[in-house]
Amino acid sequence: MDGSIDNHDRRTFLRRLAGGVTGGLASSFPGCGPRRRAAGRKAIVLALDGLDPGIVHRLADHGRLPNFKRLAEMGTFGPLATTMPALSPVAWSSFITGQTPGGHGIGDFIARDPATHLPQFSIFENHAPRVTVDFGDVHLPLIGGGPVSLRRGKPFWAYLTERGIPAWVSKVPTNFPVDETATGAISGMGTPDLVDSYGSFSYYTSHRLEIYGDISGGTVDYVEVEANRVDAELRGPVNTLVSPPPGTGANQASIPFTVHLDPDRDAVCIRIGGRSVILEKGEYSDWVKVEFTLLPLIGKVSGIVRFLLKQVRPHFQLYATAVNIDPESQAVPVTWPKELGADIARDIGSYWTKGLPCDTKALDYGIINDEQYVGQAELILEERMALFRHLWSRFEDGLFYFYVSSTDQDAHMLWRNMDPSHPRHHDSDVRFSGWIPYLYERMDGLLGEVLPAVDDQTLLLVCSDHGFAPFAREFHLNTWLRESGYLTLKDSARRKEETAITDVDWSRTAAYGIGFNGLYLNLEGREKGGIVSPEKAGRLLGRLTRELEGVVDPETGQRPVARVYRRDEMYQGEATPGMAELLVGYTPGYRCSSPSVLGGTGRSTIDLNPWAWSGDHSMARDLVPGTLLASRPVTRDRPSILDLPVTLLDWFGIRRPEQMVGRSLLR
Repeated sequence: MDGSIDNHDRRTFLRRLAGGVTGGLASSFPGCGPRRRAAGRKAIVLALDGLDPGIVHRLADHGRLPNFKRLAEMGTFGPLATTMPALSPVAWSSFITGQTPGGHGIGDFIARDPATHLPQFSIFENHAPRVTVDFGDVHLPLIGGGPVSLRRGKPFWAYLTERGIPAWVSKVPTNFPVDETATGAISGMGTPDLVDSYGSFSYYTSHRLEIYGDISGGTVDYVEVEANRVDAELRGPVNTLVSPPPGTGANQASIPFTVHLDPDRDAVCIRIGGRSVILEKGEYSDWVKVEFTLLPLIGKVSGIVRFLLKQVRPHFQLYATAVNIDPESQAVPVTWPKELGADIARDIGSYWTKGLPCDTKALDYGIINDEQYVGQAELILEERMALFRHLWSRFEDGLFYFYVSSTDQDAHMLWRNMDPSHPRHHDSDVRFSGWIPYLYERMDGLLGEVLPAVDDQTLLLVCSDHGFAPFAREFHLNTWLRESGYLTLKDSARRKEETAITDVDWSRTAAYGIGFNGLYLNLEGREKGGIVSPEKAGRLLGRLTRELEGVVDPETGQRPVARVYRRDEMYQGEATPGMAELLVGYTPGYRCSSPSVLGGTGRSTIDLNPWAWSGDHSMARDLVPGTLLASRPVTRDRPSILDLPVTLLDWFGIRRPEQMVGRSLLR
């Protein structure tokens, strides 16, 4: 070793210290050896998250989606039954494995630890290293450690590659850390930023009266402008290789940067890490590479960030996206093989690696406005189209799976702009009322690039995991449970208007909500301190179901809860007993409140939705089905997302694996 590992991630460095081998290029990597060919057949999947069949139908009827219409006439178009909950990580995990959530183990974005009742992310978890070597305050992990996927079950594409059929899988959700059974893969939803969060923006302002309270999803730094100069820091990952100074808590790496304000124009020059970036007001920068030093000389991690200059005067305002993992120098695996990331970047430049790229939290909290959000959304969309063309131009045979998140994230944030009946429509920027239909037209253009490849040996599927509906009013599930006597607070918390999961008295609580749709019993033998015996569980579940389905919103006369589903009637598999007993399916227009998602309670049971996040799908699954278009007629009247992996394997002549519960749509 030469004593330096610049531009290498921590794990690669530690493998080298331990004498390990990082491995070379896969034989199927473009330009790096012969590829094994499939027996003439191809399958193309365009996975368009949240694509709503009703919107597709209306736009196609108005002549705005000619390629969708052409594909429907060739084969099939209709709703696609989804999972319950109708959430992306749940549904796409079922697509990947062919299993219900009870099999693959992903039941929501948020799960809970039964030993503590505390919420936790459901897609992956970080494991501590099993072996470390300590040199004073320096701690070098040698064996184990890092992110581990929580999704169970064998991916359907592994059955292809085992038989020598290439499988290219781009941005599929819940595929982080990236699965190594594909020929080539790019991780998708669930992939964190470099700070190890689902997205943490940075905002710098000189306006001391900008108050954001308990903001989540980012940080706000108040800076001073002196002689047309601002000094600030960009936060990076927590440095676990070095002990933090006593009493300081986490040791977070950071990079200093300066911003020089043009005295005559609304423009600045940002100098960071030896690079200079010139921005004008309202402009996003290109990707800027940044390096965070973890250990002097030998330990650095690389990231990429974009800046947006909101304003120069009278108050300086600068926004920075989450620091994304650098695809050319990956701190954790986001492509397989790893060299695929650099290959893509050489062609199209750096690109968003964070699983959910658009910064929805920054818009929710008013850090950016609708126009600035759409500016970011345009960058993401163009980048995703460039990624598609890079991969599509190299595809020869086997499976080609390509995923787009824009149809989901932008529908979440800009539904209110499109929908005059939404209570937040009046404070939205109506210039973007047509953005969602525009996105569908762009997807029609994407489909138009693929359609010429369809022939007798090529199957084309366009599918989504769920549809969409308005989210106008929020239902505080845990508040309802508290007021109905099923959840009890500690005596010290009873006077609080808003509470957290840590305020619950578990010795007197029978049921609680965690996640967007989950309602758990505080079950004996499963939850720590559980009080509900298995013998009494069935009767309690029946009562909860009847009462929830009977709730009426006094302001609208509607029932916020359309249907409560029993877990045991829908799930099968080893993970089932640990999951929520009831799955609360909301009526379109309603959704679980953000405090309840994390186990908290609010001041009232039903409120107006306060967020820019105004469209949703965490409703009753039968009311927000996904979309399916296929280049061939299907044989089932009510196809399900669970049928799709079976169908794809059947297309290549592979029998349904035992773990899968769906049926082929081709026979």
